[in-house]
Amino acid sequence: MEGLWRFIASFAAQAGIVVALVHLALFGPYVLGWLTGVTFLAASAVLSSIAVACVAYPLARLLFNLRKGVERFRASAMESGAERDDEGRRLSRLDAELERLHARVLKRVGELKEARHAVREESRINRRLARHLTRAQHIARVGSFEWQRGTNRVVCSPEIFRMFGLDSAVFVPTPAALTELVHRDDRRAFRRWIIGVSRGEITDGLDVRVRTSRSELLNVHLLGEVRSGPDGDPDGVVGTVQDATERTRTIQQIHRLAYYDVLTELPNRLRFHEKLAETLDHARRDGNAFAIMFLDLDQFKRINDTMGHAVGDDLLRIVAQRLTRVLRLEPGAPKSKSRSPERDVCRQGGDEFIVLLNGVSTEEQAARAARRVLETLAQPIVLGAHEIFVSASIGVVLFPRDGEDLDTLLKNADVAMYHAKADGRNRYSFYRDSMRQATAERLSLEHDLRRAIEDEQFELHYQPQIDVHTGELVGIEALIRWNHPTLGMVLPKHFIGAAEDAGLIGAIWEWVFVTALIQHNAWLQEGLPPMLIGVNLSSLQFGDLGLAERVHEIARVIGVPLEYVELEVTESALMRDIDGARATLDTLRAMGVKIAIDDFGTGYSSLACLRRLPLDKLKLDHTFTADAAENEDAAAIARAIVTMAEALDLHVVAEGVETQAQIDFLADMGCSTMQGFLLSRPLSAAAMTEFLRRQFLGPPRFAAPDGDEPWSDGVEPPSPTRH
Repeated sequence: MEGLWRFIASFAAQAGIVVALVHLALFGPYVLGWLTGVTFLAASAVLSSIAVACVAYPLARLLFNLRKGVERFRASAMESGAERDDEGRRLSRLDAELERLHARVLKRVGELKEARHAVREESRINRRLARHLTRAQHIARVGSFEWQRGTNRVVCSPEIFRMFGLDSAVFVPTPAALTELVHRDDRRAFRRWIIGVSRGEITDGLDVRVRTSRSELLNVHLLGEVRSGPDGDPDGVVGTVQDATERTRTIQQIHRLAYYDVLTELPNRLRFHEKLAETLDHARRDGNAFAIMFLDLDQFKRINDTMGHAVGDDLLRIVAQRLTRVLRLEPGAPKSKSRSPERDVCRQGGDEFIVLLNGVSTEEQAARAARRVLETLAQPIVLGAHEIFVSASIGVVLFPRDGEDLDTLLKNADVAMYHAKADGRNRYSFYRDSMRQATAERLSLEHDLRRAIEDEQFELHYQPQIDVHTGELVGIEALIRWNHPTLGMVLPKHFIGAAEDAGLIGAIWEWVFVTALIQHNAWLQEGLPPMLIGVNLSSLQFGDLGLAERVHEIARVIGVPLEYVELEVTESALMRDIDGARATLDTLRAMGVKIAIDDFGTGYSSLACLRRLPLDKLKLDHTFTADAAENEDAAAIARAIVTMAEALDLHVVAEGVETQAQIDFLADMGCSTMQGFLLSRPLSAAAMTEFLRRQFLGPPRFAAPDGDEPWSDGVEPPSPTRH
């Protein structure tokens, strides 16, 4: 009942509200005069009725439906209990089916959640791998690209844009645009490679140069393979681009180290021999001629030893530069047909150079080039505080005259070069067939010298130096002889030069020095007094910076005081490096060693140079001794030398005395110490021992070897009136 009253109150409230709204809506027009009072009332009644009807209709409909529901409920309540039981069973089955469906849904939801988690994890891993791949491409400077022929589209990885300095928002990577980046000289090869890879005909990579937006030139290495379309047919290329600039530079550096001399930057022997082989092939095919010069610097080892390897290296660099500048054919000479831009000069090794003169067919043309080389090298070279003069010996061969193959040409050029050295150095020499025999003999001599050192085939002879006024023995000079197994006794003038060229002079000199000092001690054991013994120095060995130390050590070990040691060095050896000579001689003199200048008068020393050197003895060359007694010019020179020596407080020894007239002349001008065959030939150790016994232990008689009469019986002492 209470619900009914609430329903009626709700309806009345709604109806009142609707009627009030209608009157309110019409009140405005009424106030404005648009409606009359009658019209206002009529309109209000009509519209209010309609509004109340609109509100009542849903309520009436609701009541109607409610009545129908009550009637259906009464009807359903009258259904049999069997039907209600059947409905309950259907509901139970439906409930069970819903439970099973719910379980399957929950299981599927769990699977979907797991799949979603797996997909998210895989996506995270893929993103991480993509970042790592991008970083790896950046580190390795490798980019990837994909070209589809049908659409003519190219997809590039970010690394390619970064590598080439391109803006991905501006640059559109089309085949034409990418080709424009390739160096002009490499574009044709690049196009052929792309087409070949897309057809499956090319599997190898390609190296090209690329100009970046920063104007840098990169060397890149391309790799690619065929891209297959949906139907399996080739329709493009998938590949990589790797920045190979550093690798290319490394390869170029390796190539340079393998084919070029590091010191002079000239082609080395390997590269130049390849070039010579190419030139030889062209010459044979085209019938052209060419020449080869084999050049060796004179006395380079002495410069290296005295001034140091740094100076020697600088000297080689300057020589290489001078050779490069000067070796150009004169106007009108045929030009080289070689397509190589390399210079036609190489450093063979050490101080040896090889020069290719393309187009030279005559000795006259080759001689002009050789003279230009010698003239250029003769110019002084200033290295720091040193002014160095260098010369070279050159051997020249012509193709095809002097050989048909490369080995023969180079061997013959080497032979000609050694012939130029043997002729006095600082000259060129063309190969002649007669030189081969001389070279073979030279090589045989060097081989025999090495065998002689091993088998100790050398022996020493000793020649006394005598004061002809008193008959006293002033000193002894040790002279080497080679007792060759087949050639017999060989004098030093026949093998010392070969020993110097072969680098054997040091070992030979050391044997001489040791043997001479041992013999000195043997004479002491015979009861003979100590005496000055002289040993010759080679010009090469004199430049040895360790000479003084070695002399001191050998004398100490053998036990000979250094005041009984005299070293003889030639005038020409001293003049090659006057400052270095003075330093070495000062050291030797400070140790007590006597210094003699040998063969004086044959070199170019001046009085000022002699005054600077710490010398004890001057040995007058035998050429002046031989002519002095009969030739006025020779006599004047000899007299001037003796006077000069006296002024410098040097003891003078005249060499090569062979006649009584020479003894008288030399003694008359104040030179009393002499050495020569007339006084005594060089004696073996045994003969010299016997000579010394007679000199010091018996009557003062000067004996000639091999049964000759004593010197005192065959030679008259100089007349006292001549002094």
